[in-house]
Order: sequence, then C-alpha cells, then structure tokens
Amino acid sequence: MIKLREILLMPQFRGFRLVAGKGGIEKEIGTVSVMDAPDIYKWMKGGEFLITSGYVMKDHPEYIRSLIINLEKGGAAALGVKFDRFIHEFPEDALEAADKLNFPIVSIPYEYAFTDVITPVLREVVDRQSKKLIYSENIHTAFTKMALEDEEIPRILAFLKQQIHRETAFIDVRFSKVYFADGMNEESPMYRKWNICGESAGEVLKTSDEYEFYRMHIDREEYGYIVLGGQLEEFEEPFKEYYQIAVEQAGIILTLKIQKQMATAQIESGYREQFVQDILTGNIKSKEEIMNRARIYNWDFYFGGIVVIVDIDHFKEQYLQELDRERNRKLDECMSRILSISKRIIKKQFSHFVYSRMSDQIVFIISEEHSRKNSFMQRVRGIFDEVKEEIHRTAAFTATVGIGNYKSDAAQLHDSFEEAKKAVMISRNMLLENTLSVYDELGIYKLLSLISSSDEAKEFQSLYIRRIEEYDTLHKTEMLKTALTLASCGWNLKAASEKLFIHYNSMKYRYRKICNILDMDLQNQEQRLNLELALKLYQLHVQL
Repeated sequence: MIKLREILLMPQFRGFRLVAGKGGIEKEIGTVSVMDAPDIYKWMKGGEFLITSGYVMKDHPEYIRSLIINLEKGGAAALGVKFDRFIHEFPEDALEAADKLNFPIVSIPYEYAFTDVITPVLREVVDRQSKKLIYSENIHTAFTKMALEDEEIPRILAFLKQQIHRETAFIDVRFSKVYFADGMNEESPMYRKWNICGESAGEVLKTSDEYEFYRMHIDREEYGYIVLGGQLEEFEEPFKEYYQIAVEQAGIILTLKIQKQMATAQIESGYREQFVQDILTGNIKSKEEIMNRARIYNWDFYFGGIVVIVDIDHFKEQYLQELDRERNRKLDECMSRILSISKRIIKKQFSHFVYSRMSDQIVFIISEEHSRKNSFMQRVRGIFDEVKEEIHRTAAFTATVGIGNYKSDAAQLHDSFEEAKKAVMISRNMLLENTLSVYDELGIYKLLSLISSSDEAKEFQSLYIRRIEEYDTLHKTEMLKTALTLASCGWNLKAASEKLFIHYNSMKYRYRKICNILDMDLQNQEQRLNLELALKLYQLHVQL
C-alpha cells in the first residue's frame, strides 16, 4: 500500500493538485484503475485510485456529486481527473460533497497519459509489497527458529526490540509474570514501571495510557500483552510499514510459548493435585513417603501443617441449572479467579502452602513451624478472613471457611482435612454462610461429631426429630425449620420470628404446636436441653 500523500510527493507527479477532500490525503492506495463508465462504483474492491479524462461525465455534470458519494461508499480511495479536456471544473455541490466525505479529488495535468500515472504508482505499490513480503518471511523464519530452539522469552523480546527500535516487555497473564528484553534494567523507565507491578501488571496496563500495548489472544483465550516504550511517531514512514509485522510475529511466538508452558504446567498440576489429594484422603500413611515425594515439587512438610477449606457458597447450585458451554466456561473462570485471589492473599503471610481444587472447594495445606500456636492460628484466621472478604468483593460469591488443627506429623494431615470438613459442614447445617469456623472452637458440636454416627445417637435424635418431620410431611408445615431457628436464637421467640420473617403471634402458635407434637414442656430446662441436643445431632447428621 502507498498513501495518497506519498503519491503526490513523487517527483514525476509534481503537477498534481488536490482540489477537494484534503482530509483523505492519508488514505492508502492499493491499485490504480481507469474510470471508463459512470457506474464503475459497482465494481469497487476498496483502495482504488481512479483516474479519468472526464469523458464519461462531460454531458451530465449534475451526476458528479452522486458519483463521488457512490465511489466513497464503494471504498474507492481517490479520484484523479484530467481537467481542461472534457471537464474544466467540478460543480460546487460535488466539491462540497468531496470535502464533507474526505474523498480526495486530484487534478491531473492535461499532458499526462494514463500510463504515466498507472505505471509508477503500481511499480511503487508492488515494490513495497515485495519488500514487505521478504521482510515478513525473514522475520517469520527468525522467530520460528527461536521457537524451535526454545529460546527464553527475554531473548525473543530482545530480538523484537532490535527490529522495532523500542523497549519491549511482555505481561504474561496466565502465569502472572512480567518479562523484559535482555539488557533492560533499573535504568529503563519501563523496567521501573512494570517490574514492581508483578501479577497485577495486566490490570494496571489496561488503565494506563502511558505505553502502547498489543493484546495477545486466540478467540476468548487471553495470553498476555506486548508492551512497547517510546513513540511510533518518532520513526520514518517506511519503518512503520514493517513495524506491525514484527510485533504480530512476536505475538504468535510468545503465544505458542505460553501455550507450551500451560500444557506442561497442566501435566505437572495433575501430578501435584493427585499427590495433595493422596495426602488429604490418607492414601499415604508414611511421613517418609510424603517427605520424599514433596521434594520433587520443592515442597517442605517437615513441620507438618494445617488444612484450610474455602467452600464457595451456592456454587454447586449454578451447575444444577441448565448449563451451556459459555456459562460453564464463565463458572470455571470464576473459580480460577477465586483461586488466584486466595493464593495472592495467602502469599502475604505464608510462603509454604499447597492447594487442591475439589468441586466447589479449594483446599489449602499451610506448612510452617509454629512455636506459638495461638499466634499462628491468629495469623491463619486473619489471612482467611481477608480471603473471604476479597472473594465477596470481587467474585460475586461468598465463601465459608473451615480450619482444622495443626498436625506436626505430615502423615496426619488427612485428620486436619477431616476436621476442616466438619467445620464447614457444621456451618452449612447451621444455615451459616460467609463465615469462618475453626474446628477447635466448635464447642459441643466438636464433641457431638465424634458420636453423631453411632446407633445410640441416631436413636436419641429420632425420638424427637422423627415426630416433627412426620407432622411436617402430613400437614405441609415447617415446624422442624422453626425448631432449628428457635434453638439458634436461644429460644427467643421475637428474634426467631424476625429471622423467619413471620409475625410474632405466628411464632407463638408454632412454639405451642411444637410442644404439643413432642408432648413436652419446653419451659423445662432438661427437656429443652434434650431437644437441643437432638436438633444439633440432626444438623450434624445431615451431611456428616
């Protein structure tokens, strides 16, 4: 391509004059064609510089305005007219239309033959295209060679920098890393700007207008951004012709690099996930085996660890709805974002942790020497409170967090996992959401969880719960839910009515009805205690 402005500056076209549509002087010309019919606009492909003697319009100057409008619609770049042969001047309305549409009208001196215009312009267009093709092929070959030799990303960026004469960086959004061209250091403003941003660089870039950047993606999959320093306007016009080629080729190779890293990471992640799940489920009984396998991944469980579960509230319910591929993709992206949020916050306090995704849960094992247990647990609580709040703020979900006990023996981490599960489940059964539960702080629930599955506990629970359930089934009422709410409100009828959004008199009626169903006096402390224990066992037994 060649711009109209460049054509007008060519020595052989010094007599050419732009008479209208000056705003379109930067339009690119792909070809030159002779206008031999008044309806030639029907065959426009785009980028044509049409030249004419004016013969086809000499008898109908009133049609020239509509001709210009149709040529611009068809994608033609400009119209060159040999004035003073068949046409001496354009009608004013035609010139006004050309100015309004920024469609250039060029006056061509009478003595020019068509070939005097067509040949040099096409020669320049073809010559430029040929040079670009050769350059593109050379750039492609060079980048492909670097990819085949598995060159590191800084080396690829250094080659790009050499081609475009601008500082280059790459923000990898998949692995939250920032790369710089070899040789860039603290003396570079770009290095100082992006080196401190770390994994938030991608978000910072989107809100910054200081640097030019190119987004690298395939369909909806985003891989990163090539960031460029300096200004493109500083360079000569011929350089700009090749500029985009180098950046695009670099983008292709960098995308391939990231895809390769993702494939490798996915395979490694599968092995790591399986190892973590083996630890959590107790499939590995030996501390020595855990320690030996952990060394493969540079993990250290020498001091044991603690298990924390981040359970996303109502996440499974989304999958019970009718899902299509797009909704499923968005849910997966949401869970990945929640994992990224959690990891980023946990890193602020704990350097040694591993994790595993399990359906709507993310399970963390945090390993650290904890000489002062209370201080350690306080830090764990604080950091996961922050995780919970950040998930609520940025991911449109809430999370229930369960924390097990610290186990000094890595072979007992599955016990901490079971404790964390119980903490989450008890919160769920108590209808609590967006909360944090520590197993050691479960009080009576911790004691009841040890016996909840026994026949005696089930029989004790059934004495009370079965009668209420049968009444609810027969009369389609919610007496069991009411009893659970009353117990959670300390048998305060007013508080329970507000929690259930019913009138206080309705709550008094339900309270009396529960007493009748069970044939109990709930003012009697011992009888109320028995019912409370049965309700708590029921809550535990729902999922435990």
